[in-house]
Amino acid sequence: MEFLSRLLKYQKVCIQCHNNPDADTIASAYGVSRYFEDHHIDVSIVYGGKDIIKKGDLKYMLSVCDIHIHHTLKLPEDTDLLLIVDGQHGEGNIYPYELKKGTDVAVIDHHIPVMEPNPLAFIDQNCQSCSTIIWRMLRENGYDVRADKKLRIAFMYGLYTDTASFVDLHKEDDVAMKNDVDCEDAEIERMKKSAMTVAELMMAADALQNFYASIERGYIIVPAMKCEQAMLGVLGDMAIQVNIARLCLAFTTTNGGYRISIRSCDPKYPANVLASIFCEGIGQGGGHPTKAGGVVMHEMLMKQCAKEGASEEQVDIMQAFIDRFEYTLDRFALIENA
Repeated sequence: MEFLSRLLKYQKVCIQCHNNPDADTIASAYGVSRYFEDHHIDVSIVYGGKDIIKKGDLKYMLSVCDIHIHHTLKLPEDTDLLLIVDGQHGEGNIYPYELKKGTDVAVIDHHIPVMEPNPLAFIDQNCQSCSTIIWRMLRENGYDVRADKKLRIAFMYGLYTDTASFVDLHKEDDVAMKNDVDCEDAEIERMKKSAMTVAELMMAADALQNFYASIERGYIIVPAMKCEQAMLGVLGDMAIQVNIARLCLAFTTTNGGYRISIRSCDPKYPANVLASIFCEGIGQGGGHPTKAGGVVMHEMLMKQCAKEGASEEQVDIMQAFIDRFEYTLDRFALIENA
């Protein structure tokens, strides 16, 4: 994979994380920065937006892995490459830095492409975390990731948070990275145990209070809006224990859309098949028969709702997810009976 080597011609590189950075974007930026440092290129990690990093697990991650990341609304004047990781240029969660003439923009991401074609963009939707793409690039460029303990910890935690605590982990490369960097360090356990703030506990409680249940069809939907992605698996595992539920879908906001997590305790309804149908045409989904996940792009969901006669202003997100899950069950029944 020659993508990283094509970037070695630049002298001053700023790696940009998305606004309100999570573990995956931080780990991705850190991994690329290690590559540039090995090639004696001046590199820094930045992010914009109104929010600074406050979560305990992320602060601990930065400290343990010795990651230097700066919140800024202005790039250094001598920047000749802005490299965006875990996001795409022009997205709402990517701070629009003012670029001087001659500054190039590159992208490494794992979400559905939403930006204009760019020869310096590498987007692989077959990875559940951006960290996995960076891990693969580093290995293919001869970097010994296993020998770099701090980077292994960062990659491990980035993947952990982007796969609902590994519960929804199923893609081949992501599984391969977990096996390669897997470490039972006390630091990882402390990060996991520091992931929830009091505010997020309140959000989770609110989500469980505002669930939707269909007794007739035996499912529950939990709207965990603005909740940490790692919480989705926890909420799904709690909701599926309700006596009327054979299926559960929990969802939260993420980069440009929503992340979903599906649980099934009925072998007649494989969670991975339901996730694939739910996300078809509006995102990507997959996983295992009892636990699965996916990503839904907001813009594509709105287009789907528009086809059904609703403008974006009229769309109630919770109702849109209920309707989509009903459609998923109907479509699944048709496929099974075909």
